Amino acid sequence: MTIDSPELSPLETLPTEILHAVVGHLVPWEFKGLSCTSKRLRQACLSILFRHVKFEFSQAGIRGLKDLLKSNVCGHITSFSYQITELLKTEILDFDLFRSDILTPDSYMEHAKDMYDAGYEADDFHSYMAIYKSVHGICSEQRSIIDEGADLILSSIFCALPLLREVRLSFREVLEDDDWLASDMIIEEEFYKHHLQVVSSAIHSARNVGVAIHTVSLLHFKIPYYHSWEQLNLDPLSESLRQLLGNSKVLRVRGVDERVLELLPHCVLDLRQLDMCGVVAPEKVIQDFFETNKKSIRSIGFHDVKILGLNRLDSNTPLSASMLYRMLGVPQSTLCRAADCGCLLWRKEGWRLLVGDGRSQLSTGTSAKRKYDEL
Repeated sequence: MTIDSPELSPLETLPTEILHAVVGHLVPWEFKGLSCTSKRLRQACLSILFRHVKFEFSQAGIRGLKDLLKSNVCGHITSFSYQITELLKTEILDFDLFRSDILTPDSYMEHAKDMYDAGYEADDFHSYMAIYKSVHGICSEQRSIIDEGADLILSSIFCALPLLREVRLSFREVLEDDDWLASDMIIEEEFYKHHLQVVSSAIHSARNVGVAIHTVSLLHFKIPYYHSWEQLNLDPLSESLRQLLGNSKVLRVRGVDERVLELLPHCVLDLRQLDMCGVVAPEKVIQDFFETNKKSIRSIGFHDVKILGLNRLDSNTPLSASMLYRMLGVPQSTLCRAADCGCLLWRKEGWRLLVGDGRSQLSTGTSAKRKYDEL
């Protein structure tokens, strides 16, 4: 008795090189679906399916990282995203300290009254104990990871990814549903120092074994909430960023806080490419970037970038090529072409200014692969 093998589809009969080319022109949701149709097609999709991976700072994320080390996809990964949050005060773990030093019942009642007076229903805000249980759980998980050094596995991960070229740091608020509590509950002026040091160490370890990480992306990096009368010491953050961005050739920022932007020009040297998306930047920031890196910079990409206070103090003026020419002091003949931005899959609404020998590196291709790889 013989068992007939299933008939291959026309696509499956294509040579591997052509199959890879076909898959490379698909958008993410298309090749994800295609990868589920057969073993051969999944094998052809592997290099794109796992080109970019994303993990978060959590116990589930750490378990995922351990599983990644045991997998057979490490050789395909070129971009690694790590989602991080602010760290909560350890006093939260002690209920007596929490109710006396962090969120007193009286403070909670005052806030609840303000919400009620503003038209919110009682069901719209959490009870005192519900808030405590939530932040206690988050804080306990954070301390468990840090005290055990579990997130230090990032160094082993990066060293195990031979094709890794980009590290993306995605910043997220730790108390998204109760952000009014943030100023009292996050560690003051910690500014993601722990996370930045862990990632910096992982990048340096990987580079030491030959992994050519040249790009760092900062997504939605904002200074945690603070009271307007407080004087922030941003020197520790500046030093952490300097360690993170050292020896990087490409810096990409999206949705980054103005105060962070002001630090960045002094934290990265010999930059070849700067990409900006969804930011409001003082004119001086862009000028400082160019001045600090004028001998090395070859390319500046921008999309949905607004210049703060250009016409009047509170104005946000969309950045244009002519404005960039003037700010950087380069001639109007400098090449500036329409370019892709990762926040858009289909439309070329960004721009890229090429200076120096960057002109020779211009690529006008608009394949789905490039769209997927962009910021």
